Amino acid sequence: MGNSRKEKVSKAIQAAAAEFLARSMTESTPGFVTVSHVKMSEDLKIASIYFSIIGDEAKVKASLAILENHKSRFRFHIGQEVPMKYVPEMRFFIDDTMAYLDHMNRIIRKLN
Repeated sequence: MGNSRKEKVSKAIQAAAAEFLARSMTESTPGFVTVSHVKMSEDLKIASIYFSIIGDEAKVKASLAILENHKSRFRFHIGQEVPMKYVPEMRFFIDDTMAYLDHMNRIIRKLN
């Protein structure tokens, strides 16, 4: 399997995950949640889904817990939307890139 297959599957899962968040979540999350990116394992059996969650730390943790509670429905939706032989195991992570950039910007401003 080449990287192009892995990239195509990652993008398809990211689109399906974003659609699930927008249309199928029965429980709203306290923070604003978006899918920032998806990383697939080499064998395409594990999808690491990174969420960007806007809110304080309590909202981020609560939002991630709600997403974890909906993991089986989430996986079912991915299976319906993305044509694959096997529906990958879903692993959820918080993408803290924006928080890190904000932190670095504050440090740079202090230095100036």
